[in-house]
Amino acid sequence: MSLPNRLTMLRIVLAAAVFGALMADEPGWHAAAFVMFIVAIITDWLDGWLARRMKAVSSFGKVADPIADKILVLGTLIALIRTKELEIPLWAVFLIVMRELVIGGVRVIAGAQGKVLSADKWGKIKTVIQLVAIMGMVGVVVLRDRGIAEPWMIRSVYPLTVLCAVLALSSLWSYLVQYRALLEKSWE
Repeated sequence: MSLPNRLTMLRIVLAAAVFGALMADEPGWHAAAFVMFIVAIITDWLDGWLARRMKAVSSFGKVADPIADKILVLGTLIALIRTKELEIPLWAVFLIVMRELVIGGVRVIAGAQGKVLSADKWGKIKTVIQLVAIMGMVGVVVLRDRGIAEPWMIRSVYPLTVLCAVLALSSLWSYLVQYRALLEKSWE
């Protein structure tokens, strides 16, 4: 297994660890989740950079990299819902989950037609903005644990979650338009 693919696998492990740390009642675990989340973001950038530089882009990486991102984003958002004070809108998280399931379905349909769909430019932009927004949300939890989160910081989580949902739906639309012919072929 190439180094980029190992980094992708590490991100999946880190995503699970972030989820577990955010689910803990101990504030120290929330700070650990913040650090692990940042490390996971770095591995996301690093695995892509290394894959291109080492000419080690693989079908596995094209599929596993976006899955690792989804596990990190969805797992973290689901764990953050537990912090009631943040008032994370469940409808927005639902839309993000729905987008990921639909895109996963499109990838399965493409696979049945012998094609591997890697993330497109809009999907990558969506992921970067979501990761930064969610990193900010986890940071708010850490600051809240220490009693230094300003009220506006806590209130910012709601619009950040809505932003993530809007980006998810925009990216979904882009995929559906881009792969319309592929989908129509599967309906026959």
